[in-house]
Amino acid sequence: MLPSAVEELLRYANPLNHATDRYTLEPVEIGGVTIPAREWVLCVTSSANHDPSRFGSPDALDVGRDAGGHLAFGHGIHYCLGAPLARLEGEVAFGALLARFPNLSLAAPAATLRWRPSSLIHGLESLPVRLC
Repeated sequence: MLPSAVEELLRYANPLNHATDRYTLEPVEIGGVTIPAREWVLCVTSSANHDPSRFGSPDALDVGRDAGGHLAFGHGIHYCLGAPLARLEGEVAFGALLARFPNLSLAAPAATLRWRPSSLIHGLESLPVRLC
């Protein structure tokens, strides 16, 4: 399940909160609102990865779901060139960690975990684990 777990983790806890700056070239209508030409637009990919019209129960972590189509690595011409390597690194790292510590568990209640305050990078301040 490692490949699907890595995809779901990327979708669920997107490493970037948003894409780099974008500007409209011409007026664009989104959701009934027209954004004029030459306006700054912030594309929030972490929000897109939690869109209930795309992912059922989007706020639930489900490593068995088909998380394909998430935007953790961007999209189109801005798609991350290193995405295949990052996926492989995730599979190898988590696989080795779970092989070495099959009873790995959180050492603190999940509700006490704190996310780093950042508008760009999304990550935990710390992740206390119990290596059993």
